[in-house]
Order: sequence, then structure tokens, then C-alpha cells
Amino acid sequence: MFFQRLSLVVLLVLTTVACHSAASAAGSEPKLSLLPPIAAVAVEPAVAPPGTPRKIIVAGIWPNSCIPTGAKLGFPQSWARTQGVGILLSEPLPFVACFSALTPYRFELEHTPTVAGQIDILVMTSEASPLATGHLVTGSAEAPKALYDMTGAWFDPQSAGSGFMVAHDFGKSDDIFATWHAYDPTTGETRWYWVQQGKWEENGMAWRGVMFESKADPSSCAPPCALPLTQVIYKGAVRLVFSVSITHGGLDASMDFIPTDGPVRRIANLQRFLPRTIVIQ
Repeated sequence: MFFQRLSLVVLLVLTTVACHSAASAAGSEPKLSLLPPIAAVAVEPAVAPPGTPRKIIVAGIWPNSCIPTGAKLGFPQSWARTQGVGILLSEPLPFVACFSALTPYRFELEHTPTVAGQIDILVMTSEASPLATGHLVTGSAEAPKALYDMTGAWFDPQSAGSGFMVAHDFGKSDDIFATWHAYDPTTGETRWYWVQQGKWEENGMAWRGVMFESKADPSSCAPPCALPLTQVIYKGAVRLVFSVSITHGGLDASMDFIPTDGPVRRIANLQRFLPRTIVIQ
């Protein structure tokens, strides 16, 4: 999956360069300058318990033939002021002749986390240029962790006017608090729900919590006006299943209602509107 998405990015870049080059040859546009390096970070296995050796892969496309000559991990974790993994790519010496050609590169490094949690991966060049970032997720069946930060504004294309807002304490408690406003299918009025008190499943891409509905007493005040909460209704369990997308803010999600006395029911197919971050995995 990592290399499929990286190949797609590379194909888009090469197509863009070819189109602009053709236009330049025709004299319709000035020539393009070289593209910056393209890099992506992946971890295999994506989630594993503490003490499991992990492979960190840094791969991408360099703007010329002088690709990095090596990669190494930064100082030991005991030296770090903040938790994270640093990777330094060695650039060739400046007197080396370089050719203008998009050139692929790939490095694999091994790192073994000792505690559960989520830490950042920062890839830099020996010229002190930040190149790419990623996440190292360490969890277990007893302490599952999310693979990505699910925070953002979501919507269901089949339910115009509804919205799903997710606040995710990614990298810390990993808790999720979400609010969902949707239209009542019988009255057309807006209904407000919130989702919380959940737990991540072992794969780091599914979360199960509970849903409540909030209501206020009718009022004659003209909108917009805030009313005090008068009723909280427990609706039941819900399950959010996330999937990586190169569009829709980087992630898609499905939301299923899990009643205590009936079959599981799909209640929303969500796309993330913000932030528009492309997730490469």
C-alpha cells in the first residue's frame, strides 16, 4: 500500500513535469525550476506492542541524480528533549556532478520502541532541511493506539447540511469526542448528538464508543439564541471505521449504530473536509 500510493504521487509529478515541459517547448510558458524532493515515511508493522523491532522506511523521488548516500537514526532517546525519532539523510558532497533527472531512493532503518504511545518521526537532510514526517504507533491488545490523527470536520455527501466534528487527542490520551448534527427524517428538524467514552481497536483504524442526544425545551426566542440543556438521551454504541484516502482530507470513515437489541445499522458514510492532508501509508 505504501509503494502504491507513493507510485501514484510520483506518476502525478512526472505527468505534471511532462505537461509543463511540452508547454515550455512550444514557447507558451517559461521553463520550470526543479521540483523539491518528494519523500514519504512508513512503518512496518504499522502497530505493534512495545519491544517489537519496527522497520522505518523512507522513500521518495530526488530532483536530480545526487540522491542521499545514507540514512541513520539520530541521538539515543535518552538524549532527546522531546519524544520522537529523528532520521538524517546524508547528501552527497557539493563537488559531485549531478544530472537533472528525477531519481528514486529508499532507506530502511530499525527502531524498537519500549513503551506504548505515538511519537513523531522527523526526516532531515545533512543540510538541515526538513524533508518528511511520520508517526510511530506502539500499542497492544491491552492498550490500542490510533494510527492517525482523526481530528477534523467531516460530512456525509448523502445528507447535505449535516456535519460531524471530531476532536482527537492524538499522541496523548487518544480520546475522541465528536459532535454530529443531522436532520430528523420525520420532522426535518435538526438533532444534535455527541459521541465519546470509546476505545480503539487493535488495528488502530476502528474506534467504538457511545452516542448521546442532547435536547432543550422549546422557546419563543428568535434564532440564533442559545438554550440551556434540559435532556440527555443515551442512544447506544457506535463504531467508527476509518480508511486512508488520497482525497477527502486524507481519510474516509463509516459510522455504524450498534443497538443492544437489534442488528448493526449503517448511519453515515463520512468524508473529511478539513484538514486537507494527504496521508501516505
